[in-house]
Amino acid sequence: MRPIALVFLLLVSYLCEAQFGSAIAFPNNSKRTTLDTSPEFFVLNWEEGTVLDISQTPMSIMVDSVGAQKINILRNKDRAPVLYSSNIVTPVCADGDCKLMHITLYWTLLGDYAGFDRSVEEPLTKHDHDEFLFTDYWKLHELLQDHNSILKRRAIDELVTKPKPSTIEGVDALSGATVKEVKESVVSGALYSCYVAWHLVHGKIKEELKAYTLGQQNEDMLLRMLNSAHTNYQMYALENLDQGQYKANFPRISELFKSGIPLVRSFIIKNMADMFVQSPSTMQPFWDALPHIDINTRSLLLQHIDTASEATVTAISTQLGVLTKNQLLKFLSHLENKKSLSAKILENLRRFAASSKEKNAYIVVQFLEDYS
Repeated sequence: MRPIALVFLLLVSYLCEAQFGSAIAFPNNSKRTTLDTSPEFFVLNWEEGTVLDISQTPMSIMVDSVGAQKINILRNKDRAPVLYSSNIVTPVCADGDCKLMHITLYWTLLGDYAGFDRSVEEPLTKHDHDEFLFTDYWKLHELLQDHNSILKRRAIDELVTKPKPSTIEGVDALSGATVKEVKESVVSGALYSCYVAWHLVHGKIKEELKAYTLGQQNEDMLLRMLNSAHTNYQMYALENLDQGQYKANFPRISELFKSGIPLVRSFIIKNMADMFVQSPSTMQPFWDALPHIDINTRSLLLQHIDTASEATVTAISTQLGVLTKNQLLKFLSHLENKKSLSAKILENLRRFAASSKEKNAYIVVQFLEDYS
């Protein structure tokens, strides 16, 4: 091999590994007792140096034509559960020609899709058993992250035109062109593999895994979920922490209020409503986040404006441009109920009212006219 070609090959290999992770050979996965590298395709964070012990659970997942296959639980050095996995081997058929699909699937502690490992020795295949390319594996990974895929609502024979079902040694085989509405979301030439993998990941096993986790739930698990970057973990923790735990973990919760998705933010503010009355100063980080949060959460926050400190109200008077019309009216209504307004607040209101760039300036103009 020429030096230039060799360098090019090494560069391509490096780039593929950087983007997709190193390939994991697992033909003997059933004999593995630890996992010390991140699954090749993975949705969670993997900390360097992590080593997870693998052991079987009483649970299993049913695979067509094969039967029950064991579900494993992966625990960290403290014996805390981290992931679930199963080494899946199932027939995949095209035009009557069948070949085994080897894949290790991973689930989160809540039963959501977490990732998969492929087999180097037994790669996934497409029509005519052409091997999956890296882009094909990545597309499968993206498909499996979609818990509301069209595959959820359609039987396999509804996803091909003029299906030609047949049975080869007890295994269903299927051929035909993939329908247009699903074609873009599955690997070309691998509809059946994608369909099987999606239903294995998102089937009844999801609730079984979540129930199994519930049986092992403790405060340490909830706090690890709360501090996770995974939104579903954050929500689960917030839903299960008591009021004492909310107060004890206020710094993290206030951080999530600023950085989390709208669903997380709205849940937090609704669950901590009493604290705006009981401890207004403690809630200052929530008010500090006002310019950075979504519109709906901002409206929820402004429902507590009557308990806000004078300093907070003054600060909001400098941020009127981020408020919607209704939010601005809510804020001004609060000011109307005050006996007097500070010179600083009035100065900020006048500056906003005089701005030609603010479409809601006329509302403040009217307020100032009425106030005077």
